[in-house]
Amino acid sequence: MFETALRYLTESDDGTETILVGGLLTLFSWLLIPAVFVAGYLQRVLTRTNAGESAPSFDDWGDLFAAGLKAIAVTLAYFALPFVLLTAVAASLFVFSVETTVVESPSVADPATVAEPVTNVGPDLLSVVIVFGGLALAGITALAAWYVLPAALARLAVEDRLGAAFEFRTLWRVVTTNSYATGWLVALVVLVVGGALVGGLASIPLVGWVLAPFAGFYLNVVAFALYGQGYREATPNDRRETVGGNEQATA
Repeated sequence: MFETALRYLTESDDGTETILVGGLLTLFSWLLIPAVFVAGYLQRVLTRTNAGESAPSFDDWGDLFAAGLKAIAVTLAYFALPFVLLTAVAASLFVFSVETTVVESPSVADPATVAEPVTNVGPDLLSVVIVFGGLALAGITALAAWYVLPAALARLAVEDRLGAAFEFRTLWRVVTTNSYATGWLVALVVLVVGGALVGGLASIPLVGWVLAPFAGFYLNVVAFALYGQGYREATPNDRRETVGGNEQATA
């Protein structure tokens, strides 16, 4: 699985051109629109790996852009709950960090009255439990979203409809298979180890700054090829083949 994903781009007919275009788009991803095209290309990688086909090319840019927007929308939806929970925890921390003060103001009738010292009231046990419980819940939901998201994106790519990414009963049957878990874990190792190498490359002045986006794009393609292979092996009865120009499901 890993070797196939690693050679996925290099074995295609226009692999070098694809890496150059993808690297340039990644370099300018801070402009947002190039990032949408990259997201669309990664969706196309999921589609092609699910069909057992070679790496896609950067063509049909309108379709690529639409696919990228859908993928970004699904990603934001999956991480909406962890984000809300983290926001709530941050708000709670701000409230609990504000010192509660009790001050006795001087009497208007008797100016000689001296104000009592300020008393700081710290957070109680319930406040601490709420904050740490919220952090734990946010972490669990974020991890769950991170694990399920590639399957949701793969299903979106294969079915080509947003609703497919939220059919949780079907997704549950995918994410609980050994094939998907293996693909996800290998992709995680690739992203962590490869990300560290790309980070080291990016620390090299000039040359590293130029090469890092291309290496980062290649790394993402490898990870998505692994996701696609894991999804494909987890759904052996959901293959789709083209017959007379129309897609038909095969069992």
